[in-house]
Amino acid sequence: MVNKILITAIFLACSANLYSQQTDRLITVRKLAVKHDKIDEFIALQKEMSQAYDEAEAGRRWVWRRMHGETHTFHIITESDSFAERESGQELMGQAHWDLWLDAISETIKSRELRTFRRMLAIPLKEKPKYCVVVERTIRPDKISEYYDWVESRMPTLEKSRSNGMVWDRLLYGGNNRINATGSFISSLGELDEPLTRLPADERSQLLEGHSDFFEGDVDRYVLRLEEEMSTGNL
Repeated sequence: MVNKILITAIFLACSANLYSQQTDRLITVRKLAVKHDKIDEFIALQKEMSQAYDEAEAGRRWVWRRMHGETHTFHIITESDSFAERESGQELMGQAHWDLWLDAISETIKSRELRTFRRMLAIPLKEKPKYCVVVERTIRPDKISEYYDWVESRMPTLEKSRSNGMVWDRLLYGGNNRINATGSFISSLGELDEPLTRLPADERSQLLEGHSDFFEGDVDRYVLRLEEEMSTGNL
């Protein structure tokens, strides 16, 4: 029994920051627009699902909510090592309970979107975040490998000069696979008033030199707030 407890403790310690450390993982994002008069029901059902995840030891699951504009929109994020793992699934509820849950959640949702990303690069978390600033941009077709090499060469400086972690995810399914989503974790909205890094202006300019040359089209930028009561597992 003691050995089992020790093994569990070691596992939890090693996995605490997997969300922002492990690369080459599949990141599944379910974007759900909830009916305005059904948000309370939606929250209750998501809490129930996360509890089922916990009881079944089915992994980690995070619910984030849009902060501005589409405030009735939630992003439910899960991870897996492969499509085979994701396909295998795991029974979280009895079939009758599952059918009832699906019917109930469907009544709360106005629209839904499913996208799968590949985690390309990551800077580990330094502390538990409350928000994530997401920037989605389309990489030019001849610049994909070059872009990630460019980011990787700057990661040591970014890690030292930022207050928290970052991730770079490339879209695989659910849209243009040249889309990169960069997630910058922050602990307060006040950090939105500050530059990306804590570098002097000239060093910051040098660090980001050439960044815009990798992209084309519009920029989609939004802020997500972590909804801890609906989530399960460490970040």
